Amino acid sequence: MSDPLQPYRDALARKVHAVCLDRNLDPTSVIDTEAGCRIDRFLPELVQMVRQIRSDNLADYEAVMRERVCHQCGNLTAEDRCPVREQAECCLYRYLPLVIEAIFEVQGEQP
Repeated sequence: MSDPLQPYRDALARKVHAVCLDRNLDPTSVIDTEAGCRIDRFLPELVQMVRQIRSDNLADYEAVMRERVCHQCGNLTAEDRCPVREQAECCLYRYLPLVIEAIFEVQGEQP
């Protein structure tokens, strides 16, 4: 049985992994850190989010991602703050524009 998310993973490898600061200059390397796997970990949610929003405004995607993904991630404090995001160490936020582009690319659309 084929993985329905594989085309998205392939597009992310081209668009995101190629420039990812966490990949040690080798786009084929495996990321062993929690930060390195968040995009793949939440890929189903990200694909669904992009399909539903279809906006030109990045803030629209960020708001929905905070609602649907950030609460599952495990880094939010009791005050609903994310120190990882605030320190610009969250790959979901760092690469969100490229993730959106990759998802649209697979769907044959423009962001």
